[in-house]
Amino acid sequence: MKNIYIEPNEEIISVVDHLVQTDDNEINLVVPTGAQIWQSSINLKLLKREANILNKAVTFIVTDDLSAEMAERTGFSVRKERELPVELIEKEEDAPDEVGPHHLPAGKAGRSDLETETETEEEIWKEPTQLSESRDNMIDLLVDELESEKKSKNPLAILGGWKKKEVVPTQKRMADIVIPVEENKSRFFKEPVKVEPLIKPRIFSEVEKKTGSNWSKLMIAFVIIALILAGFVSYLILPNAEINIILKTEPLIFDLLVIGSEDISQINESLNQIPLQEVEVTKTKDREFSTTGEKDIKEKARGKITVYNEYSSSPQILVATTRFESTDGKVFRIPESVTVPGAKIEEGKIIPSIFEIEVIADQAGENYNIGPSDFIVPGFKGTAKYAGFYGRSTESMSGGYVGLAKVVLAEDLKIATETLTTELKEEVKKALEDQIPTDLKVLEDGLKEEVVKISSSHNEGEQADKFTLEIKVTMRALLFKEADLKSLVDLNTVSKISGNQTPIEGAQKISWQAPKIDWPKGEASFSLSIEESVAQQIDIQSLKENLAGQDEVEVRRYLASQPEIEKAQVSFWPFWVKKIPTQEGKIKVNIEL
Repeated sequence: MKNIYIEPNEEIISVVDHLVQTDDNEINLVVPTGAQIWQSSINLKLLKREANILNKAVTFIVTDDLSAEMAERTGFSVRKERELPVELIEKEEDAPDEVGPHHLPAGKAGRSDLETETETEEEIWKEPTQLSESRDNMIDLLVDELESEKKSKNPLAILGGWKKKEVVPTQKRMADIVIPVEENKSRFFKEPVKVEPLIKPRIFSEVEKKTGSNWSKLMIAFVIIALILAGFVSYLILPNAEINIILKTEPLIFDLLVIGSEDISQINESLNQIPLQEVEVTKTKDREFSTTGEKDIKEKARGKITVYNEYSSSPQILVATTRFESTDGKVFRIPESVTVPGAKIEEGKIIPSIFEIEVIADQAGENYNIGPSDFIVPGFKGTAKYAGFYGRSTESMSGGYVGLAKVVLAEDLKIATETLTTELKEEVKKALEDQIPTDLKVLEDGLKEEVVKISSSHNEGEQADKFTLEIKVTMRALLFKEADLKSLVDLNTVSKISGNQTPIEGAQKISWQAPKIDWPKGEASFSLSIEESVAQQIDIQSLKENLAGQDEVEVRRYLASQPEIEKAQVSFWPFWVKKIPTQEGKIKVNIEL
């Protein structure tokens, strides 16, 4: 394995010479940091190609990571100096400074100095055939690489100290590249290498000079013609004028009596009538409320019993306060007289009649709140009726109480009624709105509510912890179409203005007075106050014809003389235009009210 030490300023051609002159197939190139070979990746590519052609394995011995990365990327084997034995990286002191016979190509080794001196000039030029071919190939590759870098917009293509200033694609010759060599004799050439300039000055022929001059004249002529055409187009096409006019207006105020009726389906201009529609919604709601009143009371228990008549088929009258006694001795009385129907006799058997009556305890107190029981009539005791008349209850008696108890106050009933009514009104109103079509509107004051208190489980002063209240609310609405009302107003407005006037859109104001509604008939009458603004109409076509071709002063004088115009503003474009164009299409008139 041969170690070759590369000098820092040694060029790529010299490095390739080392490869050619060395007989070993395995070569270590010891290259210091900053050597010219690291200045461009093209140097490494050229060296790699030559090594492949010579079939030699080249290993770079480097000292830094950047050089190692560049060599590895090109395909070389790389070793760091610190990885090698000391004897491999120490340069031999007696290494020859010039090429000796053992460095010459195969077939020339072993010749004496005398033989070398006696060789003819022709033979000397023919000896380095392999090296010359290698140089030519490298020159070709170098030119290609430099052209590639030029195309990629690389500002400089630096290759081991070679600088390419210009390459003529059709001539890839040694003369096109500056090879920095000394004026001493080459290792293989007895005559010094002649250095030719990289860039050869181009000499333009008389034909080329004349052609360039003609093109310059044509470009100048083209620009002048284009400017003339642009000016002509600007003069004929661009000029236009814009006139903004504000018309004089005057108010129009009148009153209108409108009749709305459910009996018609379309407006009646002669009678000033519009159709009405009615929507009605009714809802019922109940809720339980707590009582807030308290008082000392003595309440008697109450309940119902069923009276049986097994005595005779004749009816029996029981007078008010008639007593019924329970099995535990509690006495209850009937509050009013009743007649118990007579019994029936079927197939010789007596079928008792039954009659339900209300009874009240004889004394106040909770002791009379008894459960279901059988009752006798003490007044019939000692007679035949005693066994034939009796009573029986199926439910407990209740309400007997003595002491402080909750009672229903008038305030409780009032608050409960207001609360339930407010809630129910909101629900009814929401349901009513859901039924109104989008094109209809509720007539002002055309909403009617009716609240009915259906029932209450307890009256004022009655004992109860809670009571239940039930309310019904009915809501009716008269509806009309705004489009119908506006059409009727517009028809009346048109009838009150002259033929050359026009109402100003968006200026109409309508004020309502409270309507008078006859709900049974489904009719309403209401008065409206109408405020309109009208303006004189202007003939835009005639205005353009009269202003065409006039200058700014004449235009302003004409516009000021028109009685229907309040204010006007005229603008011209472009800036050099001083008159209204004669073409009506270039005159724009804007009317503002």
